[in-house]
Amino acid sequence: MKMSINKSNLRINPVLLKELRVKMRGWKAPILIGIYNLVLVLLTVLFLKVLIGQRSMNAENIFTTYCLMAVAQFGLISLIAPALTAGAISGEREKQTLDILLSTTLKHRSIILGKLAASLSHIVLLVLSSIPVFSIIFMFGGIGMSELLQTFLFYIVLAITLGSIGLFFSTFIKKSTAANVLSYATIVFLFIGTIIITVFYIQLVIQPKLVSTSYNKTFWLMYLNPAASFVSLLVNQFGESGQSIFPGLYISGGSSPIWIINIVVDLVLSGVLLTACAYKLNPVRKKFSIDKKYDELHVDEEKAENQK
Repeated sequence: MKMSINKSNLRINPVLLKELRVKMRGWKAPILIGIYNLVLVLLTVLFLKVLIGQRSMNAENIFTTYCLMAVAQFGLISLIAPALTAGAISGEREKQTLDILLSTTLKHRSIILGKLAASLSHIVLLVLSSIPVFSIIFMFGGIGMSELLQTFLFYIVLAITLGSIGLFFSTFIKKSTAANVLSYATIVFLFIGTIIITVFYIQLVIQPKLVSTSYNKTFWLMYLNPAASFVSLLVNQFGESGQSIFPGLYISGGSSPIWIINIVVDLVLSGVLLTACAYKLNPVRKKFSIDKKYDELHVDEEKAENQK
């Protein structure tokens, strides 16, 4: 008995396929990957040169080097991911090709997911291409493959979340410039605004109520902060050594580490944003809206004629 394979299930998203063919044939993607890894290599060489100059490669120095490399890649992904998606839909609108895309048989969800996947493919390439750079730390030991996989998983979820934020504003804002500005403003709020609000709230509201103890719990707003969650991940990987590297920044998430909770929150947030994008882009919803306005206008015309 021969098994029949449904070829439609094996088809790649047409939007993703088109974006990959257009972007990967040019020089932009290779140049981006080259510059990205060049920055990582230069920073890594600088870190190692400073530590080797001290003539002491103990466990703490190895962890410090790994942390600096991980933080550098975290910062680069945070800068690049929103820029790849903030002009995905608004750019189609500015080029007057969005209506053509909506007139195809593609579902609105496929368009949104295809745009997101095309942008995230660049991030995946950047992360995978950085593995040889991170493998330098294996020469000194102390860092295992499990820690590296945890870090890279966090990078992918971070890219999905920041990419969803950029895609959300790109769908609801007509201009790519405005979508970029709002995307980065939202990300700055997640990174810095949540910390400022947390510090002020704890110091002005919670701490005065505590008489002889200090507040040592994780404030709920910090679960939305990718930077705090990333610090929690590094501290969780290093244990006591991590606490010495991040003095005063130990974040306790209770029974579950804060970075795991943040991954769940980010995935839920991404799902909500992508659903909103699909709803906004839905041609059927627009058709119903136009038909409703037409019916209301037709009723108003009939009332005017009856009054005459």
